[in-house]
Amino acid sequence: MKNTKQWIAAFFIILAVGIGIFMATNFFVDPTGYFSVERGADEVDANGYTRAAKSKYIKKHADEYDAVVLGGSKSGVLSTELLSEYTGKNYYNFYFAYGCFADFLTYTQYLIETAGVEEITLHLSSIEVQKYNREDTNEIYEVPAVVNGNSLDKALETLNYLCRNITSSIEYLMEGQDELEKGMDSLITGERNYSYPYSLMEEDWDAYVDEYVLPRYQQNLRPLFERDPSVPAIEQNIEAMRQIKEICDENGVTLKVVIGPTFLAEIYKFEGEAYYDYLRELVKITDIWDFSGFIPENLNPYNFVNEGHYNNTVADLIVNIMYGKAEREGFGVVLTQDNIEEYLAERKADYERLKAEYEETGTVALYGLEDESYIADSGIQ
Repeated sequence: MKNTKQWIAAFFIILAVGIGIFMATNFFVDPTGYFSVERGADEVDANGYTRAAKSKYIKKHADEYDAVVLGGSKSGVLSTELLSEYTGKNYYNFYFAYGCFADFLTYTQYLIETAGVEEITLHLSSIEVQKYNREDTNEIYEVPAVVNGNSLDKALETLNYLCRNITSSIEYLMEGQDELEKGMDSLITGERNYSYPYSLMEEDWDAYVDEYVLPRYQQNLRPLFERDPSVPAIEQNIEAMRQIKEICDENGVTLKVVIGPTFLAEIYKFEGEAYYDYLRELVKITDIWDFSGFIPENLNPYNFVNEGHYNNTVADLIVNIMYGKAEREGFGVVLTQDNIEEYLAERKADYERLKAEYEETGTVALYGLEDESYIADSGIQ
């Protein structure tokens, strides 16, 4: 009987140790970045659960920031240093992958309540019209329990990430430090890290553009000029924007809205009459800085890291223009109720011009490094 008890005790001890090792591996390797703040990490994998990591980080460091960039992955390159310098605020870049208005509304409330932010720069990518809420896309797009859950929700979520399939943690660990660093963003600033693609550009920029910016260019022109886009989220987005503005006004928070540049190969996802009506409704709620449309800069692939994201130099120019530190003709306009019709008329004319070129030649000619549409610097002389 004594030996039996010893064996049972030994079994449970071994089991407890095994579970502890299992959980510790998932905690310290942390392939999703869920435990980044608890581990004291300064970086988080851009392809991981950045919504959770940044939500925890801003809660822990609430006293250090009073302004945020809020948006999808395009907004990750907006410089917190420049924004802080020009506004006198301490900016944090709270970007996350596949931003949507459901997230923007949720995190606006969270950031005001948790960090007491006084200013929000809301960056729109236009593709938000495709889907209002992306939580069902992947678990890393879910709103973490730290934002909208109770104590039990937080405990269960933590347990869930501790008890993950350990194979994924081991595979992540085996990738090696050099491979992992290619996609690591700063948790301290929240900004996106494009050092790896920039290193590839230095080796052969033309080859990089062909491989990473232009692979779907030609095929995406067809839906742009021959089909109407699917934009089912428009009405919900408008209502969410209205609520965001109301929340900011009620709490004395300054809201600045900017629509970022979009490369021609991605515009097919939203361009059309429904999108124009969408813009008309948005400017009834607030003025908007716009850098999108069929302007030369958006027809130059050298201004982009890939089909869906512009680079840091473009981002710096955007901020400099917004704060009157630089000017660039045709790049950047404040949309208001007074000028929206003029803007849309010009945008439609540009579209028709490019459509005619496409119908005649089968493509739309792009610009290169030698063209003045290439943004070579941040615009400050």
